[in-house]
Amino acid sequence: MKIFVSGATGAQGGNIAKAMISKGHNVTTISRSEKMLNKIEIFKGDLNDVESIEAALKGTDAAVFTLPLVFDEKEAKNYVANFIKAAEKQNIDLVVYNTNFDLPESNNGFDSLDLKRELKEQFDNAELNVITLMPDVYLDNLAAPWSIPVILNNNIVPYPVASGSKTPWISHADLGKYTASAIEKPELAGQTLPIGGNVVTGEEIADAISNQIGKTVNFVGVSPDDFEQQLTPAFGEIPAREISNLYRYVADKNEYLISKDFAKTNEILNVQPQTLDDWAASVKWELS
Repeated sequence: MKIFVSGATGAQGGNIAKAMISKGHNVTTISRSEKMLNKIEIFKGDLNDVESIEAALKGTDAAVFTLPLVFDEKEAKNYVANFIKAAEKQNIDLVVYNTNFDLPESNNGFDSLDLKRELKEQFDNAELNVITLMPDVYLDNLAAPWSIPVILNNNIVPYPVASGSKTPWISHADLGKYTASAIEKPELAGQTLPIGGNVVTGEEIADAISNQIGKTVNFVGVSPDDFEQQLTPAFGEIPAREISNLYRYVADKNEYLISKDFAKTNEILNVQPQTLDDWAASVKWELS
């Protein structure tokens, strides 16, 4: 198939595109830059420009939508509305919507999460066949360029989840595998599926990293409040608060998150998530 993947120049979209290509599909995307990507057809534009989205969607069989990291309600809703308008005009047969995180059952006062529910409603009200994939916390956050030096130099794995608390994690590579499987199953349209299923503690992740790099590193649970203070200088007050709210939600809803039926999704989509050791082995634990 020919498949549009939003954000294919980024981490999540890039792994989704890679998984699609590995299964023999052709991929298109849009980007503000002239960046060239192997085996991906890039159209100049962004989610503010309906015409550029339409151009990238023209002739495609299906599409994958992942919202960029934005916290402005008007901007986020506009991005989704533009994509839906373009997809409807191009008569796209199937859309897989990656929510980036859990979708709460009701509004809870965290703006970023309440916004996710509103964006989902936009897709629900569209004239499109949509499969919704719902991940939780990304393992690859621990392997980001700013995280690896902390781990290697200080022998710690700091993250805003409680020590000893199990949390559902997913790798970007697995996100790609789940999405590539879903895009081939149009009969799942209308369903919202939890994906991932590595329900583990921070200490277990630290052990996997230790085994890979050959020295002991220890997990350090950071409170969401402290995490917010650390993020504010780099990201600004509102993004820092809303990112940290995701981890306040993880703490508040931990029992619900770990009880989701990941096994059922794994069976439906025929995907088994990476083990922690496999994920750790896939990362280049080197100082840049």
